[in-house]
Amino acid sequence: MTKLKKSLFLALLTIGVAMASCSDGDDESSKTIELTGGTQTTQTVFADETTLNNGIKFTATEAWTATITEVATTKAAAGRVDWVELSAYSGGAGEFTLTMTLQPNLTGQSRKAEIRIVCGDTTIVIVIEQKGTTQDGTLQKMIRKVIYEYTDNEDEYKSSNEYKSYEFKYNSLGRIAECVRKNGPDASEANLKYTETIAFDYTIANEVRIQNRRIYHDGTSSDGEIEKSTVMLNEQGFATRITFPEDYVGFEYNADNRLSKIDNTNTKDDYDKFWMTLGYTDGLLTKTVYHENYHEDEVWEYTVDELYPNRYANDKLNIDPNGFLLDIDDDYQMLYIMRLFGNGSKCYLEKIDYEMDGEGRPEWIYTTPNKTVHENYTYTKYTETVHPVVYAFDNNGYVTTMSWNEPFKKIRVDYDVIVGNTLKRPGYPEYGYEYTTTNERETEVETNKNIIKYSFHYNK
Repeated sequence: MTKLKKSLFLALLTIGVAMASCSDGDDESSKTIELTGGTQTTQTVFADETTLNNGIKFTATEAWTATITEVATTKAAAGRVDWVELSAYSGGAGEFTLTMTLQPNLTGQSRKAEIRIVCGDTTIVIVIEQKGTTQDGTLQKMIRKVIYEYTDNEDEYKSSNEYKSYEFKYNSLGRIAECVRKNGPDASEANLKYTETIAFDYTIANEVRIQNRRIYHDGTSSDGEIEKSTVMLNEQGFATRITFPEDYVGFEYNADNRLSKIDNTNTKDDYDKFWMTLGYTDGLLTKTVYHENYHEDEVWEYTVDELYPNRYANDKLNIDPNGFLLDIDDDYQMLYIMRLFGNGSKCYLEKIDYEMDGEGRPEWIYTTPNKTVHENYTYTKYTETVHPVVYAFDNNGYVTTMSWNEPFKKIRVDYDVIVGNTLKRPGYPEYGYEYTTTNERETEVETNKNIIKYSFHYNK
């Protein structure tokens, strides 16, 4: 071999060795993205778990994107993964923690999703498996029906008795697809006032389309007047706006993804405009402020110990029972119940603030002057405005009932009426004569209570 050929051979050999070294996968310095904080590439959660505490932590040296696809036999509608979402799907260089939000697995079968994060020439694949059972090996319960019953013991004719039922139906991913509400004085189908069907369509990403149809049992219906609305969702799957044909209502969240404001100032009528803020203490709802144009603010505020003496954790049900207790407009109350308003209060509310008005003194007409008449009437005096909410649970910690009482007293008032000789309206004797009252005395004749109860029924 000549000297020139030897030199050329050594040069080629050196280049080959260098190229082999550059392609070696053990060279950590060539990675553009790297998992940190102990994040594993395979993660498993149970059917009732909706988030991973530590999320997905990584460091990227340049721009990155993330996608989610189904694994194995499971398949989402329209090719999308609807049961797991990330807090972000792209970003630049830096350190990141992606939060995963999962829907409870109500299918009874395990399901998997593959998260691919691409940064430059490097791809990280993380497989998430959500079991079909809870940690104790049981299937995740889901609400089948909620029944509301109001027993009116104030009125001997029970004219204010009320019965409502909420029946929930689900799609293949465990999301609420339909809620059928029935309303009447009791559970009898024959006495129902109306049946209302609310349908939820999740076909379009980051949207929920709602159709509401009510049929009255007097023969009329709203078939030709189906109410439609659209709910816009953020990356965490929480409602940011509900749009109606003529206006919309906006929703805002705090750093903990808890509902912090309801904004209804986008309506055309100034008298209908309002906003409400919600405040929390350590993740527990403790304050609301309701502001309406031309009215003073209504403030509802209590301490944690007043509202949550037992600290019942609000983390088992696929719906949020607090949605039945809070004073939220019917147009979007169901969104709160469906947990589309963020993380919600960490515990079940154990107080409800509700003030009832008693009757005033009746107005009599006396058409005969200069006489004394003995009269009496009975009125109801509600003795409390804040009512303790009592919960009952099954052996697995699922709520079975939520109830409270409205205590009241029946008071009989006796008094004498002294009728004068001056007409209330001169020239119109049919309006009677002016009078004064005296010798008024009150006697308690009855102590009782109205009873309010929600009962929760599950799919098994």
